[in-house]
Amino acid sequence: MQEYQLYNVGIEDSILTMVQKLRNTVEELVFFQVSDESLLLFTDDNLKLLAHYAKEESKNLVLLTRNKELRQRAGKRLPTAESVESFLSQPDLEKEEPNKWAGLPRWAKNTIIVASVLFILLIVFQWGLRYWFSPKVVVTVYPKILTSEAELIIDLADLNVESQSIEIKKVSTKAASGKTIVGTHRATGEVVFFNQNPKEMKLYKGTQLKAKNGKIYQLTEDVLIPGAEVVYVMDVRSSQTAGQALGFIEAIELGETYNIKAGEISEFTGKYLDLTVRNLTDIAGGKSEARPTVMQADLDKAKQNVVDLLNKETVKANSEEYLVSGSLSRSEPAVIFDQKVGNFASTITANGSQKISFQKVSGLNIQEKAENILPNLLPSQYNLVESSCRINSADFSKDTVTVNVAFDLYPSLKSDEIIVAILGKSIEEAALVLNTIGNLSFDGVKDDLLPTRKEWIKVVVSEQYETEKSWITLSLNQSI
Repeated sequence: MQEYQLYNVGIEDSILTMVQKLRNTVEELVFFQVSDESLLLFTDDNLKLLAHYAKEESKNLVLLTRNKELRQRAGKRLPTAESVESFLSQPDLEKEEPNKWAGLPRWAKNTIIVASVLFILLIVFQWGLRYWFSPKVVVTVYPKILTSEAELIIDLADLNVESQSIEIKKVSTKAASGKTIVGTHRATGEVVFFNQNPKEMKLYKGTQLKAKNGKIYQLTEDVLIPGAEVVYVMDVRSSQTAGQALGFIEAIELGETYNIKAGEISEFTGKYLDLTVRNLTDIAGGKSEARPTVMQADLDKAKQNVVDLLNKETVKANSEEYLVSGSLSRSEPAVIFDQKVGNFASTITANGSQKISFQKVSGLNIQEKAENILPNLLPSQYNLVESSCRINSADFSKDTVTVNVAFDLYPSLKSDEIIVAILGKSIEEAALVLNTIGNLSFDGVKDDLLPTRKEWIKVVVSEQYETEKSWITLSLNQSI
């Protein structure tokens, strides 16, 4: 089987790319499969160039197309066929046909050759004149932009749903409601000790005394009490005077409740025979004050307040993100206090923290999905302007998201249809015919009339659009 090389020629190809393929091909037999949408080879100029370079590169170039018009045009320059198989099944092209001129005189052969050459030159000259004097026009179409809206339903499973957790913290401060009376100074004073025993007696620092109200006091220093003085008359005990000593005391605890009147202290906490005691003056100087105290109810209120603050905290998505409804969950709040029950403090501070988990979807992801869906829903006479999709709103349910989008469209423009519509018309008539799809510009027109032959008109659809937009309403039937 003869070796060959097959290339596909699409809308994006040019004569330069096709010539480059010929030059880069090792095989002598080359097939170009021409797409039905490609209008590149409908002009004689392009066919001449392609045939020239095929001959220059010593390649047997064959155009494959099912378009009869293209086969008729190209057949004058290059071999054509519908497929590789149909071409290869034809009789061998390299076989020599029988020489019909055998036996003719040499002068007859030369005459026929010269006549043929002259005829060909006349034909070429005629077509050259027609080509030179005929208008060759480039029509550039600037499509008109149309704006519309649509409601799309997208499965959450088709989106990139991102899970995220954040920790929120709140602080609540409450005043302590409890009050506790606390002593600040000790009550002090002096007492007199009476010793009924003839022997002197010593009381040591810390010896405790007791008042009638049960309050306890203690000596601040040692006290030596002289013995009682006994008087004898005729060896008979006639009188006795108790020994006396002054002692300084203080309350064993702080507070004003240890302040007492004179005469309130009359006994010891222990047993001391022959000793008595009295405070002949008031015991005074004890002081107390009320201090704020933390109660359990205070902790409970502070905790409840910080929990309320945590629950009021809401999660807000960024401007380019959307929260998935129903995905938000909260952990149990954790609360720490700076005080305990019974502590002396004027306030209690509760520090609360909580984790919030949720799911979100980026607006860019929703926009990309919508742009993939929309072209399949648009009527055939419209095309979607690339990257023109804009999200107006997104409402999430359990498994889907309903998206309202706005987008820009431009009419579907087919060069061949435009050419047919403006053949032989004036520039004003052509612009009027096509004013619904956009603006036109004409390059190369020699008069006010457009050519009457299709091959003299080339249509280019610009990637620039009209800035003025028109609003239309499209009915989109979306299947889920």
